[in-house]
Amino acid sequence: MQPISILLADDDVIVRQCLRRAVEADPRFEIRWEADNGLQALILAQQHQPHLILIDAQMPRMDGIEATRCLRQRNHRQQIIVMSVYEQLRAQALAAGADAFITKDCGCEGIREALYRQVFGEQAPRGDRGQNAQ
Repeated sequence: MQPISILLADDDVIVRQCLRRAVEADPRFEIRWEADNGLQALILAQQHQPHLILIDAQMPRMDGIEATRCLRQRNHRQQIIVMSVYEQLRAQALAAGADAFITKDCGCEGIREALYRQVFGEQAPRGDRGQNAQ
């Protein structure tokens, strides 16, 4: 089985590096594209059609909520998970068309769990939650 292709969008390069390590600790997921702003994420999503987009709610040029809204208006079918440090952005993200919302403080296992739940529709098996993560 080929890994699920992911577009990761966050304006903080350190956050992107940490998220890449957390996500790719599970071999079912592969971050193939990265964006540092919402406009770049929108362009990459249109060009490459990733299976899933993991996008920060607040970024320069275009925020993740607006990028989500644009993708949905253009009938893009990618699964979109919006993330933020601010829980109060959940309603806006979901109203824009996000499939899920997570807070960045959920930890590595929480991020992988959200991806697994979104893609496979169920909780990750107990013995298969990316134990290789540091």
